[in-house]
Amino acid sequence: MKDMELMDAIKGRRSIRRYRPDPVPDGLVREVLEAGRWAPSAKNGQQWRFTVLTGESKARFAEMFRAELDKFVEKFGREASGSALSSCRIMEEAPVNVIVWNAGEHGWTTEEHSVAAAIQNVLLRAHDLGLGSLWIGDVFYAYEAIREHFGKTWRLSGAIALGYTEDEGRIPQKLPLAQIVEFL
Repeated sequence: MKDMELMDAIKGRRSIRRYRPDPVPDGLVREVLEAGRWAPSAKNGQQWRFTVLTGESKARFAEMFRAELDKFVEKFGREASGSALSSCRIMEEAPVNVIVWNAGEHGWTTEEHSVAAAIQNVLLRAHDLGLGSLWIGDVFYAYEAIREHFGKTWRLSGAIALGYTEDEGRIPQKLPLAQIVEFL
């Protein structure tokens, strides 16, 4: 497969919320994460860490995550959970979940920026390889429970749903450059 041009990947990537159940070969998952490994990072700290979940490990995680969301909804109401229940469904449906951690030692904001750059690389490479992906922040509703589930002291940065797309996603509206850029 020929790699696509960079701007085609940037403009063509979509946030995918529906996945086919087809398993994703480990080799493709590794290629996607290899792209994350090459992201820029604060002081070359390479703060990102990835926990890949498939099969039974993904099912156990999904069960724990759904239980934590149910507790949140019971306590604060469904409206307060925002898109978290939908994100949980997406994670249950996608054949691969990647939990993304920040192992930075300093607590710098730039360490989190580094992890975000790695996530962006992962999303773009997934698209390049014909996979769909979704960057999920709703894991923060179960921040401590997720850290405990995996026995991690790292900071939770987010999650990525990964798999073959059931639909192509919607084209997002983007502000024109003139509205977001100031030249002085």
